[in-house]
Amino acid sequence: MRRATIGLVLLVLLLLAGCSLFRAPRGELLYEERFTEAAGNTWWVGQEEGFRCWIADGKYHMESQADNRPGVWNTAAGQFSDFELLVDVEHLAGLPDKSAAGALFRFVDWSNHYVFLVSPSGFFTLRKVVGGDWETLKSWTSHDAVRQGEAVNRLSVTASGNDIVLNVNGQEVFRTADPGPPAGGIGVRGSSSEGNTTMHVAFDNIEVWSLP
Repeated sequence: MRRATIGLVLLVLLLLAGCSLFRAPRGELLYEERFTEAAGNTWWVGQEEGFRCWIADGKYHMESQADNRPGVWNTAAGQFSDFELLVDVEHLAGLPDKSAAGALFRFVDWSNHYVFLVSPSGFFTLRKVVGGDWETLKSWTSHDAVRQGEAVNRLSVTASGNDIVLNVNGQEVFRTADPGPPAGGIGVRGSSSEGNTTMHVAFDNIEVWSLP
């Protein structure tokens, strides 16, 4: 009986060690937003030409008309250089092949930042803009990690110096080295192409972690 108990304890310890080995290490939690309260929240809510944003049901909602690419940058979240950014992106309405949403990072201004998007048709892309000039670092690419249709995708961006690693739902989909903006803020972005119906996406569980 004693040997069996010791064996069980050792098995549990090995399983826990295995989990630690396969879990990506993180440092300190630098920022988080769960959108549990709308009042006093620092994320912009309101309506502009072609789109609107609001907080409800513990999520940050964005609704956009066709041929529009709305984005929101949160100045209160802080400035980050080396970090891991995580955000849930949920597609609620809009044609799958004409809708997309995701994260802004290392955001200096609208002429200098990165944007990581996924579409409900199962694709992702990474782009940057520097000095107002856009460059595609990864063109729209299909990947099994991206959940399709009305689903939630958990996006992760790890940025360390020039190295950028993208994950979707815990699976790495792309990595690159790029001398773009070295630091900046975070935000969210939608993309509703010409011919789309009204696009509706929601964001939640935003976290920024320092790197260990």
